[in-house]
Amino acid sequence: MMRLTSDCYPQEDLIATGEILRNGRQLKAFITSSYYYPTSKSLGDNAIALVMSINLVRNPVIKLAPFLSSDPSELVIMGSNATASVIVRAPYVRVTPHEVCQIITIFATAQLLPNVKSISMLGYNGLAEIPFTMPSYTKREVVVCTSPLYVSEQWQNFLLAVHIYRKFGAHMQLYLISSVTPFYELMKEYEREGYMTVQPWVKVDFPGVPKTIVDPYNQIEFRNQAASQTDCLLQFKESARFVTFLDLDDVLIPKVAPTYAEEFQKIMDGKKKLAYIFYHKENYDAVVAIDSSRFSLKKMIGSLECKHKRETGKIVVDPRNLNYTWIHYPPILPNGFQKYEVTENVITHLKTIVWTDEKNESGRALTEPLYFDNSTAKIISSKYVASIEKEFQRMLRKPRIRKIFAKLPNIHYFTDLVVKCYNNRYYRYHYSGRLENIECPGPQLCEFVQHPKIKCTHVTATHIPMETLYPITYYYATAILVTYDRTLRALQNKTI
Repeated sequence: MMRLTSDCYPQEDLIATGEILRNGRQLKAFITSSYYYPTSKSLGDNAIALVMSINLVRNPVIKLAPFLSSDPSELVIMGSNATASVIVRAPYVRVTPHEVCQIITIFATAQLLPNVKSISMLGYNGLAEIPFTMPSYTKREVVVCTSPLYVSEQWQNFLLAVHIYRKFGAHMQLYLISSVTPFYELMKEYEREGYMTVQPWVKVDFPGVPKTIVDPYNQIEFRNQAASQTDCLLQFKESARFVTFLDLDDVLIPKVAPTYAEEFQKIMDGKKKLAYIFYHKENYDAVVAIDSSRFSLKKMIGSLECKHKRETGKIVVDPRNLNYTWIHYPPILPNGFQKYEVTENVITHLKTIVWTDEKNESGRALTEPLYFDNSTAKIISSKYVASIEKEFQRMLRKPRIRKIFAKLPNIHYFTDLVVKCYNNRYYRYHYSGRLENIECPGPQLCEFVQHPKIKCTHVTATHIPMETLYPITYYYATAILVTYDRTLRALQNKTI
């Protein structure tokens, strides 16, 4: 381990590090994203952008002296190319706006030097070289970033979303932790056809570190969703005209223009320095066939029924104007920038999806679902529905997809368990205003009973112990794989 001089950490930082050692405060950061930008319109050329999960919130169970000021306010980064090195100090921004969870998301960026070959995080007593990747420079009009899927089995939601995104000019970037295996196979076929990209989303882990210091299973909010959304924003920062963030049960259908890009641009026109526009969500119920051989997107769309209940929505950004975001929106606006609350359209949120074995009349006329405002407006026209159904049927004729369809789940086993767990641990307190009772809402807290007939596909990775650095020790995952047909016992042992 290389020892650093006080030129990297001034005397006041060394004093703070001494306080950390005396009081037992050990900061542990897991690097979820590290992108190096040779060119960037917003970050500057030769920039590094980092997203980390770090235990900045104190555990009330552990009696620590109050030394809040000793938490470092900056990261120290070294970049090296073939001929030179540079060391920079990068203030970090807190992305998580609350302290319900002890592990929060932070973002930092700094400019390094051209043709970087290695990047290291520096501490008072050494350094840790970290992996980094390049962002996408492939031009896209719109990228839809989906929240990480966990024991997911609702393939009907996926088909509706991926076909609608394709129809109106967007590419889906789907983050995956785990799903039932046939559903994963279906996603991969759509990826093969260019509709979307499946991105493995690895667990945060700190091997060898006691849970009394940092507990990644109990103290990370909603599958580390804020980090995944910020990762997606950074990944497509230089290539996408617009980026939006939606759950798989959220479907945005353009209303004021024929495509997503045209609608977003039309809404943004004339509004100066927008960081983002915000779409509300309106709840809808849907009915879907439990038997995949009878499923059709036309029937699913025709079953949509508005419940006239609004929920917190999602944002659309021009990626040049924003660097990070929390689950619904960023905690603060960049200096000089504004937001706009969209009144021209809403997100269709599939709040309740009923799986039915009733045989629908195959020849019945399409029911055009109504827009939420009780007017005669429709969510989507029959012309578009017919086009979407035609494309779905074209995909279904492909032999590999037809074979997968026969294996898709006909029960929603995990969905019910996860919904029950989330309601018990989070939503019943959130909606009743009993915020003091809320625990950190993470799916790894949910307990499942193993189902002998259901196989799951999981993202796995290698996590290695790291030598302790002060004031922060940095961790990351390597050898990221997707593992087929593991049973739920792996979930119970918390290995995903």
